[in-house]
Amino acid sequence: MHGSDTGEYIRQTFLGMLQDWNINKDCVTLVLRDSGANMVKGMRLAELPDLSCTAHSLQLVVNDGLSSQRAVTDIIAIIKKCATHFHHSILAKQRLKDIQKDLGLPQHNLVQAVPTRWNSTLHMLQRALEQKCALNIYAGEHGGFAYPTAYQWDIVSNLVETLIPIEEVTLEVSSNSASASCIIPCLAVLEMLLQDGGPLTQGIGTLRQAMRESLIKCFSKLEDMKSVVLACLLDPRYKNHVFSSDITLSKAKEWLNEDVESAAKQSSQEEHAPVSCIHRIDEMFSSLPGPHTGEPLAKVCLDDELQLYLKEPVIDRRKEDPLQWWKQNEGRFKLLTTQARKFLCSPPSSVPSERVFSEVSAIYERNRSRLTGDHAEQLCFLHHNMVILDWAY
Repeated sequence: MHGSDTGEYIRQTFLGMLQDWNINKDCVTLVLRDSGANMVKGMRLAELPDLSCTAHSLQLVVNDGLSSQRAVTDIIAIIKKCATHFHHSILAKQRLKDIQKDLGLPQHNLVQAVPTRWNSTLHMLQRALEQKCALNIYAGEHGGFAYPTAYQWDIVSNLVETLIPIEEVTLEVSSNSASASCIIPCLAVLEMLLQDGGPLTQGIGTLRQAMRESLIKCFSKLEDMKSVVLACLLDPRYKNHVFSSDITLSKAKEWLNEDVESAAKQSSQEEHAPVSCIHRIDEMFSSLPGPHTGEPLAKVCLDDELQLYLKEPVIDRRKEDPLQWWKQNEGRFKLLTTQARKFLCSPPSSVPSERVFSEVSAIYERNRSRLTGDHAEQLCFLHHNMVILDWAY
């Protein structure tokens, strides 16, 4: 890119990239982007369906919650200071190891939080809880060592219980095999978890409320996005059971009818397109044996397929694969299978693509100073795809 990253420049660059790869604009199901104003404007000007990265949005939600309660920010600052103390002092680290050995605790180092990864804060709190007794003894030996109080440790425990489900959702939407179909169900579960009360929410009520409000604000228009709603509907693990209202299902049916009608028109145009002489001769040869003896298939109605599909029981979320389910049931749901292929391929987050960037940084090493860009691209391609092929080449 050679210019200011304005919305118009991003639009021109993205549409030019589609032309370079001979990708029709109408074939783009979803563009996954960050939440930058220029990216949002660029996709709007390009008139392409777009979605903000779910993992990045969850990062904002958690940060809003953690910064909403002064008691929580103070506790996190104290534990960060503890981790820094042991990272910067060899003597302190050795003494902590001795205490861990005497207490029979795992000889783990404290974890330091990283601002760009919210779950590093969770891991830091979990490790601090694990080493609570060792830190208590060390604090008794060193008077100037900052250490959480008993009440603060209770808040840490409750905070960990709140953040663990959010990490599970973040890991699920960040996996390489994740589909946009999991966004609505995951967010519905998180909203229910943050709404629940009980003893594990004591001391962090403000934080949980702030997270819930931020979650609703960030994803308020999710059920107005065609690609996300249809992906969820066509996933046999969820279907329409997670929609907030019947209005969403009605919109999904309208979108499906529009797509099926559009595909039918395009197919009709291709059939009436001029064909080559060789193709016409092949058709004549194929007609020589005469008409088929079997009865013609009845015209399949999309509404009937959808009604039958929704009556089917949902499959197990962890054990079964929705793509395999559609492959096995393709004969029963011919129209819906085409739509499932289209919408279930969209990822919910940009984390898999960011992993590719990390792979490239590992390929470019100091000892490979003469490595060309083309060879680096080929090595990155092999590194990513040989695993899929199970190294059978």
